[in-house]
Amino acid sequence: MKNDEIIFCTYFDINFLLKGLALRSSLIKHNPNAKLWVLAFDKYTEEILNKMKLKGVTVVPFSDFEDKDLKAIKHTRSRVEYIWTCTPSWPLYVFNQNPSTKLVVYLDGDLYFYSSSTLAVNEIKDKSILAVEHRFPKGREHLSKSAGRFNVAFNVFRKDEIGIKCLKRWREQCIDWCYWKLEDGKLGDQMYLDEWPKLYKDNLIISKNIGVDAAPWNIFQYKVSNKNENVFLNNEKLICYHFHQFQILGPDHFSRVLGYTLSSDIVNNIYKPYEEELRKQYAIVKKYDTNFEIKPPQNNENKTQMLRQRLAKYFGPFYWKIKGWLRN
Repeated sequence: MKNDEIIFCTYFDINFLLKGLALRSSLIKHNPNAKLWVLAFDKYTEEILNKMKLKGVTVVPFSDFEDKDLKAIKHTRSRVEYIWTCTPSWPLYVFNQNPSTKLVVYLDGDLYFYSSSTLAVNEIKDKSILAVEHRFPKGREHLSKSAGRFNVAFNVFRKDEIGIKCLKRWREQCIDWCYWKLEDGKLGDQMYLDEWPKLYKDNLIISKNIGVDAAPWNIFQYKVSNKNENVFLNNEKLICYHFHQFQILGPDHFSRVLGYTLSSDIVNNIYKPYEEELRKQYAIVKKYDTNFEIKPPQNNENKTQMLRQRLAKYFGPFYWKIKGWLRN
């Protein structure tokens, strides 16, 4: 498929700016003609991206994207919940703005590419939807009960009846309910995907490529190696890695991940190149704004939310059970 028929899309605010720029840099490095649409969640991100005039990037102000249905429920969501609520609406918006586009690829802002995205996108073949499982390793399969079978980080949608139907249903679901709590088989924007195999079984591709959306929760089950400057998981090229929980605490100060053990092969081949890219992007942003500074989470609300996310991820259903006991 031609590059002008595929659009990648992501979103981020100032807190994810360096990660978003790293994502864009890695995408373009391995696919120079890729088109990336960025939804800027705040004015600063919109303005700095417009100043940078990045090749292949289209910046969309949040005010252009936000519609009346989203505005109507905004006050009922925390910031992160509202961001999640917007997820399915974003690919729909991109399709609506680009009538000739055949595929839209949604990317989380904390993904980073180590090889071309083409192999991952082509996996959809002639189907309407591509989704990626968490691929929890043996002994941690129970986490799908609290996090969902699928991870919302790399999804491909085709502009056909089923692809658009899927996005519209997901949008309606997220507008109706999208909260950071486990309730009746729902969690944020993510667990809605669990119904996709049943609803769209003949039009859904579940990625079989372990190099797509590799992440801290599944990486340790693979042999990580470097051959001729290419990173491999077992014998498959690493396409993109999901830097879940990764925090930028300063220009040269990072917190990689908590609750998971990272081998030296993982650190050297995956994390260190990413950290070097973040340093590079920090230096670039400083050229456009000498006052730009990294502001790690400081207030109690952010710390509490972070702790809650980590407890839920590590302890799964047991965490939600305790939370229910305390609430009752």
